[in-house]
Amino acid sequence: MSTTEPVRPGRAQWGALILFAGASGAVDVLAFIALGRVFAGVMTGNLVLLGLSLTGTGDEGGPAAPLLALAGYVAGVAAVAPFSRRRPEEPETRWPRAVVRWLAAEVVLLAAVAVVWGAAGGAPSRPWLDVVLVAVAAAMGAQSAALARAGAAGGPGTYFTGTLTQLVVRAVGPTGERRADPGSLARLLALTAGAAVAALVYAASAPWAMAVPLLWASAALACVAVSPRPDRSTPTTPMGGDAP
Repeated sequence: MSTTEPVRPGRAQWGALILFAGASGAVDVLAFIALGRVFAGVMTGNLVLLGLSLTGTGDEGGPAAPLLALAGYVAGVAAVAPFSRRRPEEPETRWPRAVVRWLAAEVVLLAAVAVVWGAAGGAPSRPWLDVVLVAVAAAMGAQSAALARAGAAGGPGTYFTGTLTQLVVRAVGPTGERRADPGSLARLLALTAGAAVAALVYAASAPWAMAVPLLWASAALACVAVSPRPDRSTPTTPMGGDAP
């Protein structure tokens, strides 16, 4: 790779980013339908719900659930950010080892949540309900922070408004600047698919619902754990940042 060529995700990293998007969609839909009508990874949405709850005009409950989700997410980000820096000897073309380790920790946390969730029959009572909410929000915070630390070969982990914006801009921009962005489209489709599958599993067999994000995240981790180096022979599209 030349020094002027932009750093881009390789095949394994693209696969991981797409699968982590599916995990994010699965966790968010379960948080919304089963953990208090809040989100585990979309904190701007929780801030809106918090504002609504403070007015007393909505019917989504008080501020406790959005505050717990916010606290869990912030804790996840704060735990990962200081300890996931790239070492000088690690190339920009691969995810830092620390990032992969934190993503593995996320998978372990999701596995623990799935066990607790299943043991409770898919309907934990308080205080376990609140513990699960904080835990899945922390997992999404860890995922988001880790993927942000992956650098130019990474991308958004839980928020995709900017991804959608860039997809549209690239599709309808000036003629000479238009280009396809299949990677971003794939992540948005995976986000939707993850949410749909998790909702269907929850409706059919609630105790197994938390296994859905676990499977998405485990498959994503396997992509980078087995093949962490990007494929430099295949052109890829640069990752877009997000502005939630």
